[in-house]
Amino acid sequence: MLMVLLQWCSFFVITFLTGTAVLFPFEKKTGWQVCHVSSYMMAGLLVLNVYAQYFSLAAGVGLFANFVMIAAAVAAGVICRRRILAIFIKLKQETSRGQWLWYVFCVLLFAYGSSRGYMHFDTGLYHAQSIRWIEEYGVVPGLANLHNRFGYNSAAFALCALFGGAGLTAEPMHCVPGFFALLCAFRCLQLKSVLLGKRKVCLSDFLYIGCIFYLVSVFRELVSPASDYFAMLILFWAAMCWVEQLEQKQKNLTPFCLLALVLVWAVSVKLSTAVLLLLVLYPAVLLLRQKRWKEIGLYLGLGVLIVLPWLIRNVLISGWLLYPFTLFDVFEVDWKIPKGYADYDRFEIQVYGKEIFDVNRKDMPFWQWFPNWFAAQAGMDKLLVLAGWICVPLGGAMIFLTLMFKLWRKEGALVNPLGIALEPFLLLEVTALAGFLAWQFGAPLVRYGCFFVLFLPLVMLGSLFLWIFRSKAGLRIFQVILVAFLLYRGYNLTNMVLEMADEPYYVYQQDYGTFDADTYEIDGITVYVPQVQGQIGYDKFPSSPVVQDIQRRGKTIRSGFRAADKK
Repeated sequence: MLMVLLQWCSFFVITFLTGTAVLFPFEKKTGWQVCHVSSYMMAGLLVLNVYAQYFSLAAGVGLFANFVMIAAAVAAGVICRRRILAIFIKLKQETSRGQWLWYVFCVLLFAYGSSRGYMHFDTGLYHAQSIRWIEEYGVVPGLANLHNRFGYNSAAFALCALFGGAGLTAEPMHCVPGFFALLCAFRCLQLKSVLLGKRKVCLSDFLYIGCIFYLVSVFRELVSPASDYFAMLILFWAAMCWVEQLEQKQKNLTPFCLLALVLVWAVSVKLSTAVLLLLVLYPAVLLLRQKRWKEIGLYLGLGVLIVLPWLIRNVLISGWLLYPFTLFDVFEVDWKIPKGYADYDRFEIQVYGKEIFDVNRKDMPFWQWFPNWFAAQAGMDKLLVLAGWICVPLGGAMIFLTLMFKLWRKEGALVNPLGIALEPFLLLEVTALAGFLAWQFGAPLVRYGCFFVLFLPLVMLGSLFLWIFRSKAGLRIFQVILVAFLLYRGYNLTNMVLEMADEPYYVYQQDYGTFDADTYEIDGITVYVPQVQGQIGYDKFPSSPVVQDIQRRGKTIRSGFRAADKK
């Protein structure tokens, strides 16, 4: 735990300096001001994640990559020193002693959760190995031939490699998921003002509740650098900030455009988050209508800059632009994963449940697989999915009635096909509905899309609540609901904290798991093969899930792997 706190100190400084330097030009040029200091840190994480991916194209993301990052952060601090001083003065003026205590409490709580707990199954399967490949080699052509799951290539692993200790710590560190969770928790502290009756209830308050629910759900798993957690936390962050800007009646498009870039980043972390890109329509349509071509070009260029290294890594690792999706078959390289294998892998992650079905799941209609799938879910997951399906017709009706009402009033915003994009709250509801359905019919494992499962009920029921309870009584009812929710989740969290108290990780962080393995050779390279359930961890490197019929593409491991020549 102590090592986590020490590393987070560097996280706070480096991400804050980087984020401030990146956002300062936007603030200065447009007059828009960041309203929450943690936004600088999230912006810094985005920039450093992209930096780590670009660096990985040339070399391993290790000590030298850290040296460049620190030097750049120091330079940014010097250049933006006046802006940084102004931020600290403002923070000191606006933050009470009680709020500082809450911040300290959150830091200690999430450092505790990040130091111990349950190491996700897939971390032992391939997450840890993916991070080590990036640390030592950056990117290796055809790596997915060694282990197909390397082809998933979450951008989050590059950030984990950058902050993995770079050989400076005795054991590899994996503190980044907890830091993301901490920044989201800081955002959720804004619930305190409505709890104390200092302001009215807003839709963002419902999103804070959803985020707290998720943070408690994954608390004991934050020790694991799983890509699902990164993706869900980024989506919660972006959605909360988006709604906050709408509620503040923000006329400046800058924050919406920057949040659009955050959503592009989320796609590089996990492709299934792409549905939330529907929100990008709001600033995009307004920029087009106002013919602000320079800004359009700027944000398009930044979006390409964010996603480009991820796409390049995809092609280098698997030969496919969006593995395991084979729609874009544009690269003919010798290390390419066969189309049939990629398609099989895609159907595997649709997780209708191998333990439930003995037939080809991709050919099963929804009404056949859904009952068995639903019955196999855990109790809380069943309730969440049921709430989502209740909100599907409710949300559809709300969207339809809103459209009809606005058309009846002949509001011009809805006359053209892109009119919904100009009604941001309506667009939010459409996105929530589309996200839930895309998850349910795509890859319905709750951890793959917990955000979408929560997002739809939060938006629909939250909007309905705000429409029904417009008086002061609504605040009282919400406060009662909020207190009951916090007591319930507080009880859950307390039990988790007590259950993990005996684990001896108060100084050092819990290490990756270790597993028994066999070995085989690929052109002189010793490769480990796990003996049980495919789990291999971090130390036994390199590994593959089974003995693969592949060969090196050249004389060294850096040259990559491809299918063995047929004899």
